[in-house]
Amino acid sequence: MSLAQKAGQAGALMLFRKGWGALVTFGVMAYLARVLDKSDFGLLAISATLIGIIETIALSGIGEYVIFYQGKDERDVTNSAFWLNILLTVVVCAAVLIAAPFWASFYKDERINRIIWLLLVGFFFNMLSSISVAQFRKILDYKPLVLIQTIFGTIAQLSQIAFAILGFGVYSLALPRAVITPIMAIVLIYKSGFRPSLRLNKEHWRKIFGYTKHVIGSRVLGKFVNEGDTLIIGKFLGMELLGVYNLAFRFAHLFFANFLPIITNVTMPVFSQIRDNLPRLRDNFTRSLKLIAFVTLPVISFQILFAEPLINLIYGPKWHDAVIPFQILSLFVLFKSVGSPTSGLYNATGNPQIGFYFTLIFAPVFIGSVLFSSIFDSLIFTTIIVASVRILGTMTHFYLSRRILKVSGFSLMVQSLKSLVPAIIIAIPLYIFRLVTDYRFKIVESVVFITGYFLLYYMILKNDWRAILKDLDSMMPKKLQNLIPSRLRKILIDETLPDEIV
Repeated sequence: MSLAQKAGQAGALMLFRKGWGALVTFGVMAYLARVLDKSDFGLLAISATLIGIIETIALSGIGEYVIFYQGKDERDVTNSAFWLNILLTVVVCAAVLIAAPFWASFYKDERINRIIWLLLVGFFFNMLSSISVAQFRKILDYKPLVLIQTIFGTIAQLSQIAFAILGFGVYSLALPRAVITPIMAIVLIYKSGFRPSLRLNKEHWRKIFGYTKHVIGSRVLGKFVNEGDTLIIGKFLGMELLGVYNLAFRFAHLFFANFLPIITNVTMPVFSQIRDNLPRLRDNFTRSLKLIAFVTLPVISFQILFAEPLINLIYGPKWHDAVIPFQILSLFVLFKSVGSPTSGLYNATGNPQIGFYFTLIFAPVFIGSVLFSSIFDSLIFTTIIVASVRILGTMTHFYLSRRILKVSGFSLMVQSLKSLVPAIIIAIPLYIFRLVTDYRFKIVESVVFITGYFLLYYMILKNDWRAILKDLDSMMPKKLQNLIPSRLRKILIDETLPDEIV
């Protein structure tokens, strides 16, 4: 099987997992949003933030190094990475146990301490299996990985409903992670086939540290950027408004969080294997940008246009005050999605320091901006500041990528965002229609928007349309290719298939 087909198969499996996960999340959140308090989601967000910070420290790019490394002694490298990962996990878990009471005291709610303990159990076992997950990713063997994560992920999600029905309240959001994650981790380690030995190589540790020192710095600072708004809103605006913000943030990122890992999990090992071939690397990076934009931009545009009915339908009227923050954050996600391959590009080409130095400068700018916004005691204003500064950060990544790809950062951004043109063209008349009518045709509008987007995309960006479909076709296993009727293939793709995407 070619590299392209392996990548395509991995992408298809990830698409299944993420698509199913999104559906389950929709259903679970729709129920929990109606039976739990807004402040419960705020408490979980604050607790999960501390776990997220130390998780970032524990991961520290070790799994990426396992993927990155190409050599005869891969097993020894993996073994060294495993034990280094264990050491870091134990250290950060001890740090959390010490910090948790102070964290709860800072936000003046003892429940935070108990939630953190529950989340810490899941975190510990998740870290134990992280090297096994990296092994699956490295060889693009996603079938067992997806099967295990899908089964246990579904059980964990549905368990939240069960615990909520049993009256566990806010703890129903954290208990499944403590119960289900350990079992999943054990299964992943067993299925990976990796059995660690006590033989350690200090030279491998030195090389891992050399690679990860910039990754860990970048990720820790990046985590403070990603979670800084949560920490500040929770402290200065209160848990209820944090709950509103958190729900809007999670919903805005729902498609991004479930679709983009399909691309990024595949592109990082692919970029790593072709990193010495600059023309091929540049071509694949540009084409991945177009593919991401082609899929994500209409979805995110749809979120912005239909925010109010989506929020009311899924979460209920009590979350109406999340509509405007959801729209603002969706605009940020639009830019974030098209810029997402850049971090994988840095790590895959052995340039993690680029991301580190960027984050070193960006982190204080972002935190300072959000702190400034909090003095106005307005969730909407704070959300605007969050989105604006983060969009600026995403645009900067395009500029930085030029150092690796030897191409204009502006041209990369244009290649990504030109897919937005058909979405804007179809959205404007729909918005005008909404203003002059009583807005009773939500389903009709939705169909018109989706159909109109792809028709306009085909008319305006025909070359990109064919190139994207050709890339998708080349990544498909032969069995799936044969399912597409030749006449349809000729109409949509053209008679001549291109070279493989990777």
